[in-house]
Amino acid sequence: MQVVFHKQQRVRERDLRERQKLERVRQERELEEERRVEKEVEQRLKCGDLREKVVARVLELLKTEEVQDKISRLTEARVAARRRELMAEVDKEREEAVASARRAEEDRLSQQQNLQMILKENARKVAAEAMKRAEEERRAQREREAELLRLREEQKRLRTL
Repeated sequence: MQVVFHKQQRVRERDLRERQKLERVRQERELEEERRVEKEVEQRLKCGDLREKVVARVLELLKTEEVQDKISRLTEARVAARRRELMAEVDKEREEAVASARRAEEDRLSQQQNLQMILKENARKVAAEAMKRAEEERRAQREREAELLRLREEQKRLRTL
């Protein structure tokens, strides 16, 4: 019983392999036939009788309202897309120019502010120096007046003697 089963199993496996082989051969033939037809059509399109027919048919189809509408829509879409790209570039350049101008103005204002601070500091120092000089002159004047007064008193005292 088991010998018969194994024998039947081998026969089924052999039949399966044979069917698979035949299927592969059939698929290869179909593929080869497809390639041959494609090459033939390609050759006929390039330089044979189909070229003129195809060109005429394509031109005929291109003239239809549907194709013209599609071409118009695609063209308008591409033009609009390109316009958006260009506008985006212009906006970006404008933003960069504005940012650059803003930075330059901020730098200029910062330099001007620094200059104003330096000028104020210098004015403060000059005023302080002037006050110091005026105070020294007043002190020197008081000392001279005090010395003069002392000398006068000394002169008076010497005269009275």
